[in-house]
Amino acid sequence: MNSTLPSRACLRRSGRASTARRTCTSLLALTLAGLPAAALAQQETVQSPAERAEEAREKSVSEAITADIVVNGRRDRSAVAEEKAAIATIDIVTTGDVAINSQTNVTDLARRLPGVSVSRDQGRNQSATGETQYATIRGFDASYNSYTLDGVRLPQTSGSNRAISLNLFSPFAIGAIVADKTPGADKDADSIAGNIDLRTPTAFDFSTGFVRARTVAQGAQLAIDRKQGGWGGMVGIDSAQRFGSSNQFGVYLAGYFEERSNAAESTAVQNDYKTTAFNVGTARANGNALSADGVQWNFYNNRIRRYGASGSFDMRTEPVDLYARVNYATYLDTNTMNQTGLRNELTAGQTNPNPRRTLSNGSTTTAYNAAGVYTPYGINPASYFRTEDVDQGLFSAQIGGKARWNGFTAALEGAYADGHFNQPKRIEAAFRGIAYNGATGNTGAATEGLTVDLSDPRSPRPVLSSAAAAYVGSLDRPTQLYIQQGYDYLAETKKTLRGSIGWSGEGLVRGIGVGGLYEDSHRTGRSLAPDPTRYRFLTPLQAGTVQGPTINQYFGKVLTDFLDYYPQRPIKVLSRSQLDAQVSQYVDLTKVSPTLISQGLLDGTETRKALYATATLGYGTFELVPGIRYEDNRFAARYFLSDADGARFVDAGRSYHHVDPSLLATWRPNDALVVRGAIRSSYARPAFDQLAGPTQISRDAATNAILSITQPNPNLKPVEAWSYDLGFDYYAGVGRYLQVAAYHKDLRNVLVPTGTRSVGETLDGIVYIRPANGGRGNATGIEVSGRYTIGDLVASRMLGGFGVGGNVTWQRTRATYTIAATDIRTTQLPQAPDLVYNAELFYATGPMRANLWYNWTSRILATVQDSQPDIYIQPVGELNAGLAFEATDTLEIGLSARNLLDQHALWSTVGTSQRYIANDRNGGFLKTGRVFQFSLTMKM
Repeated sequence: MNSTLPSRACLRRSGRASTARRTCTSLLALTLAGLPAAALAQQETVQSPAERAEEAREKSVSEAITADIVVNGRRDRSAVAEEKAAIATIDIVTTGDVAINSQTNVTDLARRLPGVSVSRDQGRNQSATGETQYATIRGFDASYNSYTLDGVRLPQTSGSNRAISLNLFSPFAIGAIVADKTPGADKDADSIAGNIDLRTPTAFDFSTGFVRARTVAQGAQLAIDRKQGGWGGMVGIDSAQRFGSSNQFGVYLAGYFEERSNAAESTAVQNDYKTTAFNVGTARANGNALSADGVQWNFYNNRIRRYGASGSFDMRTEPVDLYARVNYATYLDTNTMNQTGLRNELTAGQTNPNPRRTLSNGSTTTAYNAAGVYTPYGINPASYFRTEDVDQGLFSAQIGGKARWNGFTAALEGAYADGHFNQPKRIEAAFRGIAYNGATGNTGAATEGLTVDLSDPRSPRPVLSSAAAAYVGSLDRPTQLYIQQGYDYLAETKKTLRGSIGWSGEGLVRGIGVGGLYEDSHRTGRSLAPDPTRYRFLTPLQAGTVQGPTINQYFGKVLTDFLDYYPQRPIKVLSRSQLDAQVSQYVDLTKVSPTLISQGLLDGTETRKALYATATLGYGTFELVPGIRYEDNRFAARYFLSDADGARFVDAGRSYHHVDPSLLATWRPNDALVVRGAIRSSYARPAFDQLAGPTQISRDAATNAILSITQPNPNLKPVEAWSYDLGFDYYAGVGRYLQVAAYHKDLRNVLVPTGTRSVGETLDGIVYIRPANGGRGNATGIEVSGRYTIGDLVASRMLGGFGVGGNVTWQRTRATYTIAATDIRTTQLPQAPDLVYNAELFYATGPMRANLWYNWTSRILATVQDSQPDIYIQPVGELNAGLAFEATDTLEIGLSARNLLDQHALWSTVGTSQRYIANDRNGGFLKTGRVFQFSLTMKM
C-alpha cells in the first residue's frame, strides 16, 4: 500500500509520551509497509482517550491525507482490515502515490500484488511504450479473469479478449486495485483466476475534507540519449468534502492530464527459422539445429496522452446509503516504428547456384547447398515504416443504494458504460530494391548470401563481406516500394442492472442473501487492412507512375547509437509528417470498394443473466458461506466469413448456461490468526472475437501473398474449472504480518487464445487459424507474502523506520490442447509463469521516506505454433526506487526512478531456451530504458 508520511506535527508530538512516540514511529513505518489497517487499529488501543482527543484537535489537512491515502483516516485503516476481515482471499494495493512511484498507469502498480503478473499487446507495438497494459491473477490468461470498476463489468476495450486495457486508467483517479482470488456466489462466475476490481475514491475514505494538487515531470533516458522526444509531465487535482448535519453527504472529484514521450529499440530475426539440414522434418522437430532467415532492427517513438475525470457522491445514514460514480478516461498513443533489415532473398535477374531439391511435402527449394546445409543467397537491404496509433476511451456511470431495516437489507444498482478501442490511422510504407548477390553488376548466379551469427542470443548479427556491407550501408538504396493505410474501430456499450436482498442475525445462521443481475452489451466494429489501399511506386521491382524516394530523401535523423552495437545498415527515424502527407496524396480510401469496406463490419449483441443465493453459517470462531450461482449467456452477431465455402456474410449465435456452486470458510481462533478455505466452480467465456468477427488475412509485405487466414469459431465452449484454496494470515503486531495461500485448479475445454498458429491447418502454404477447445488442464501453486517493520520494537526512531516486504508465487500448470486433428500436446498454460515475486526495502523517518522495489517474472509460454517451436517470453525484472521529502505540512517533494538496472522490457525466443531469438512478428529483444521522475504534492 502506498502512502506518504504523517506530517511533522505528528513528529513534534512524539516527545509527549512514549506511547505517542510509538504511535508516530510505527505510523511512519506503517505508511510504507502497506499495513495501515490492522496496525492502526492496534495503535489506537495503545493511546489513551486523552491522547487521541489531543491529536484529533491538532490534526491538520496534511496529516489527514497523503499522496492518495488517509494516514489517520478510513482508507488507511480499512485496506488491510478488509483483507483480514474478508472471508475470501483478497489482496489490495492503493494507488496515487506519485512521490515515490514513477508508474503513471495502474497496471504497473497492480503487479505489486501477490501473484499478479502483467503483459502487453505486442501486435500494436504497445511493448514499446514502457508501460504494461493487462493484469492477470496468478498469471492466467486474461480470459480467465473478470475485470470490474466499482464492482461493475466494463465494456471490452482491449480489442481481442475480455480484459480491460488498464493503461487507460491513471492512479490520479483510481483509489485502489483489489484482487479477489476466491470470489463467492455473489460475484461473477466467469472468473476462474479471480476478479480484479478498480475502485473510485469516495469522500468517506478520508478523515477530513481537502483539496490536493499533484504535478509530475518525467524523462525517458533512452529517448533523450537518442535525441528523440523523451520528456513529459502530468498534473492532477482532486478534492474530497463532507457536509450535512452529521456529515452524512460526501463528494469526491478528480481530474488529470498527462502527456509524455518515450522511445524503444528492438532486434529480431526476419522470418521463421529454417532447419540447418535439408529435409529433416519441421523446425519444431529440430529445435537445436536451426538457422536464421534475415535480421532486422526497430526503433519506436511514442507520444502518450492520458486524461480524464472521476467523481463520487455518497449519502450514508443508518437506514439507507445512496451513491453515484462517474468515470471518464481517454488514452491516446501516437506510435511510429522505423525498421531497417537485411533479408535473405534474390531479385529479378539473379539466380541461386544451389541445386533444386524436392521436400517431403512435394514443394521444391534451392535454400540448401550440395551438402544439404542451409545456404541462402542474396542480401536485400530493406526499410519499413509503420504507425500503430491507439485511441482508447471509456465513460461509465452507476447509481445505487442500500437500505437496512431490522436485520434486512435491500440493494439495487444500475450502470451504463461506453468504451472504444480504435486505430484510426495505420500507415505502412516499405522500401525494397535489388538484392546484393556478390556477382558483377548484381546479376546472374549469386556468390554471396546472408549468414546470421546467433552467438549472442540477444543480438543476432549478419556476417557480411566488405563489399556487401558497403552495399547495404547506403541509405540511397533502395527506393520506396509502397504506401498504404488501414484502420480499426471497435466500440461496445454495456448496461447492467443488479440487486440483492439479505438478512443477518445471530446463531447458527448468521445471514442469508439472494440476488440477480442482468447485463446487456452491444458491440460494433469496422476494420480495413492496409493492403487493399496500397499505392505502388515505380521501382526496379515493379511498375508505377511515380518514382519512389529513398530513405535519404526523407527528413529525419539517422541514429548514432543502438542497443549494444550499431547495425551495418543505418537506422533513420523518418519524419512522420512526410508520411502523413504522402498518405493524403496517394491513398484514397474512398476508392476502396464498398464490398471490401463492408467485409470489415461487425455487429453483435451479448446478454448475461444471473441468479445467486448464499448463506452465512457460524459456530464460534468458525464461519461457512455456501452459495450457488446460475448464469445464462447468449450472443448473436453478423459478420463476414471467408472459407472453403466461399466469401459471404453469416449470422451466428449461441447460448450456454452454467451453474456454479461454491463454499467459502474461515476460522479465526484469535485476533492474530485467520485460516481460510474455498471450493468453487467457475468458467471462462470465450472472447467475443473468438466467437464472431471478420476473417483476418495476413499477407507478405513484398509479394502480397497470403500467409495466414484467421477465422472465428461460434461453437466454442466455455472453459470450466473447479478451484480449491487454503490459506492463513498471521498478524504479529504493528506493520508485521505473514500470509500463505495454496491453490489447485482443474480445467476442462481448455482454449489457447494466445496462439497465432493454434488449431490451424496449412493448405497450399496458407495457415488457417481457428480457435477450438482442447482437453484438460490444471494449476497448482503456493503464495507467500509478508511485511516486517521494525517500528516499535526498538526505541530508536531512526532504526524503527526500516522495513522489508515482499511476496512470491510459485506454481506449476499443465494443459492438453489441440493444434490439429493429429497434433495433441500437453504443456504449460499460456501466459502463466512458474514464478513471480516482489521484494521491497523501505524506510521512513522524520519528514523522509524511501523505497527500493524489485519485481521479477519467470519465463512464460506466449504463443503456440504448429511446425515451428513455441514462442516463449524469457524472464524479466525491474528495479524501481523512490524518495520523498515533506518540505512543509502542505508540500511534499518526490524523486523516483523506474527500471534502474536498464533491463529489457521484452525478450521472446523460439523454444524454451535463450538460444534462438524470436522473429519480428513475435517480439524479439526490446528495451525501453530508464525513466526518472520529479513530483510535487500540495495539500490544502
